[in-house]
Amino acid sequence: MSPDQVLILVAIVTAAWTGVRILRPIADALGRRIGAPSGRDAVTDGEVSELHRRVAELEERVDFAERLLAQREPGSLGQGRAP
Repeated sequence: MSPDQVLILVAIVTAAWTGVRILRPIADALGRRIGAPSGRDAVTDGEVSELHRRVAELEERVDFAERLLAQREPGSLGQGRAP
């Protein structure tokens, strides 16, 4: 190998090593950010159960409101105060 080739090889290895040392923490941070949620973003099974319960309750309320509206006479919905 000529001295120029050795110099180029050393430069490439040094640049690659430096790039890995700089980019590795950034890649790790991105991986943690994209991966499984942690800290306050994590949702527990109990929270999911509570949300399911609340959605079911809201569905029941909407069904009740729809039944009440369906019982009214069709023309009575448009009768209100005149502007």
